[in-house]
Amino acid sequence: MERIIAARYGPLVLPIPLNSMPAEEYHEYMPKFTGTEGVTAEEHLESFYSYADNLDISEDDVWMRIFFQSLDGEARKWFRELTPKSIA
Repeated sequence: MERIIAARYGPLVLPIPLNSMPAEEYHEYMPKFTGTEGVTAEEHLESFYSYADNLDISEDDVWMRIFFQSLDGEARKWFRELTPKSIA
């Protein structure tokens, strides 16, 4: 099952076993980035860093999976088209 989950995040090189994600409510206040709404990538990263800091994320694989979930629309499409396992 973990290999299926890891494959969902194609460009990311994720460890097996994966660390646990935070409680389900973490999605509620997550900043989203589409690349088309006047928010720059730098502004999104700043918002995301602040958001992730509030969640006390310490494991890299959790941080990367949550960051992926903050991408939406064209930004998510771009990410999914990156070469598999190209981001360590």
